[in-house]
Amino acid sequence: MRAHVLIPATLAVLVTACGSPEGSRPFGSAAPAGCAQLATVAIANSRLTLTESVAAGTIQLTGVQPGAPGSQAPVPAHCHVQGNINERTGIDGKRYAIGFDLRLPAAWNGRFYFQGGGGTDGTLRDAVGVLTGGGNTSNALMQGYAVVFTDTGHRDEPGPNGPYQFGLDPQARIDNGWNSMAETGRVAKALIAAHYGRAPQRSYFVGCSNGGRQAMMMTQRYPDMFDGVIASAPAYRVPLASVQAVYDTQLYARAAAENAPAVDGRPVLSKAFSPGDMKLLTNEVLNQCDALDGLKDGIVDNWPACKFKPEALKCSGAKTDQCLTGTQVDALAQSFAGVKDASGKLLYSDWTFDAGLHSTEWTRWKFGDSPTATPNARNIILMTGGLAMFFMTPPTVTQDFYAYALGYDVDRNAAGVFATNATFRESSMRSVAAESTDVDAYAKRGGKLLFFHGVSDPVFSVKDTVRYVDGLRQRYGARTDDMARLFTVPNMAHCAGGPATDQYDGLSALVNWVEKGEAPSRIVARARPENRDVTTPGRTRPLCAWPMQSRYNGSGSIEDAANFSCR
Repeated sequence: MRAHVLIPATLAVLVTACGSPEGSRPFGSAAPAGCAQLATVAIANSRLTLTESVAAGTIQLTGVQPGAPGSQAPVPAHCHVQGNINERTGIDGKRYAIGFDLRLPAAWNGRFYFQGGGGTDGTLRDAVGVLTGGGNTSNALMQGYAVVFTDTGHRDEPGPNGPYQFGLDPQARIDNGWNSMAETGRVAKALIAAHYGRAPQRSYFVGCSNGGRQAMMMTQRYPDMFDGVIASAPAYRVPLASVQAVYDTQLYARAAAENAPAVDGRPVLSKAFSPGDMKLLTNEVLNQCDALDGLKDGIVDNWPACKFKPEALKCSGAKTDQCLTGTQVDALAQSFAGVKDASGKLLYSDWTFDAGLHSTEWTRWKFGDSPTATPNARNIILMTGGLAMFFMTPPTVTQDFYAYALGYDVDRNAAGVFATNATFRESSMRSVAAESTDVDAYAKRGGKLLFFHGVSDPVFSVKDTVRYVDGLRQRYGARTDDMARLFTVPNMAHCAGGPATDQYDGLSALVNWVEKGEAPSRIVARARPENRDVTTPGRTRPLCAWPMQSRYNGSGSIEDAANFSCR
C-alpha cells in the first residue's frame, strides 16, 4: 500500500511565472497566478484537467435533474479548477484518481471551505459550499470562500452495485475513508495560495452524514489542516450503522409479510407500516412525551426524558387504524433498542422516539414506497450495498441488496467490519470509522468542533453522537466546552427535513467561535414554509448547546424563539 505524506504547501507547490527568467519558483515569492495561469502550477502527484473563468450568475449542479428544487446554485465570478490526484491502476485493473472541484471567487474573503460529501461519494459535485441545515438560498462560495469538493478517489459505475465497485480495491477504500480529504486539502490550499498570492487565513470543513464523518476524521488524523469543522449527523461509525440497517430491514420485512401478500416470494417492504400507522405512532409519542419540557407544542425538546414504549399502541384484537399489530410493535421496540450481538452488547446504538418518525424523510430510509419486492428504501440501496461491498472483509459482490439484507446473520457476519485479510490489510472500522476521542493536537492549536444532529434521524442515531461528545468530556473534562459543542434538532430527519425548525446558520456560529472567541450556546432555527412536513411554517426556536434544552419563558408567542431560553 502506498504511503501518502502530507507535504506543506510551501514545499510542494511551484508556480511557473510566464516570461519570468526565474522559471519555476515557490508560490510565496511569486505574483498571484491568474485563472488561466493555474494550469502551469506544478503540484506533487496531481494534474489539472480544467481551468476556466466563470461569470457571476447561476450554474446547473452536477447530478441534479434540471428543474428540480435545488438543481441550480447562485455563484459569484470565480475561477473554476478541476483535477486529479494520485492517478493509478487498482488491483482490479481499473483506473483510479482522487478527483477534485475547486472554485476560487474573485472577491475572496481569505477563507477556505472544504465541502464534505455524502453516501460513498463517487460523483464530482460542484464546490459551491453547501451550508448546514435545510432551505439555504446562499452558499459559502457566494459568501467569498474558496471552496473544494472531492469524489474521494473513485467514480460510480453503472448498475445497482456500481457505486460500490470501488470497495474491491484496498487503496480506494482508504482513499474514501480518509486519504482523499487530506490529499485534496493539500492540493486545494496550494492552488489557493498560488492564485491569490497568499495562503488562507482560516480553513473550515463542513459536512453532513458522510461529510460529517469526514470532518471528524480531519480533527483526528490531520489536526493542523482546519481551524474549525462542522460535523452534522456524522456517519462516524457507518460500518456498524449499516449492520443496524440490515437488522432493521429484517424486522420491518416481518411486519410487511404479515400486512400484505408476498411478491415473488419476498415481503413488500413498503407495506411494513402505512402512512396512517406512522402518524399514529408519532401522535402517541407526542401524547406521552411532548409535555416533558413544560409546553405542548409538537416538539419533544426534553427527548432524553422520553421513555416511550410502542407497546401502548398494540392491538388487543384485530388490526385497526387506531392500533399496531404485535409484529409491528415488536419491530419498533427491537429496532429502537439497537442491534446487539449474541451476548446482548450493543453493536451500534439505541435510538430515541421522536415526533418526526412519520415524515417521508424518515420512512424513505426504513422501508420506502416501492409497491414491488424490489425495495427502494435507502437502507437497502445505500446502507446495505455499502455494507456488502465496502464495509465487509471480504466483500460480497451482489446486485440483490434485499436478499443480502434478509440473509445477513448478525452473530456470524458482523465481525466482518472489523476483519482484515491478505488483500484488505486495513479493516473498514480502521479506514472509515472516525470514533477516536483523541483530538489532543487539534485542541492544542485551538481547533473547534461543532455538531448538529436531528433527533428524528433515521440513519445515524443522535444518541451515538451524544456518546461521542460524552467521550470527549470524559477525556477533556470542562475543557470540552472550549473545543466541541453539540446542537440537537428535535423532529429533524437526516441532515434536514421532517416537521422541524431545520433552517439555521451553523457556519456563522463556527466562524465567530474560531475567529472571535464567541462560543455558541444558542442558535436560532426556523421552520421552512416550503418543507411539506412542517405544520407551523415560520416558527423559530433556539437550538441549544447540549445538554441544555429549549424552554418556554412563560409568556409571548410560542412561535417566536425570543420567548424561549436555553436551560
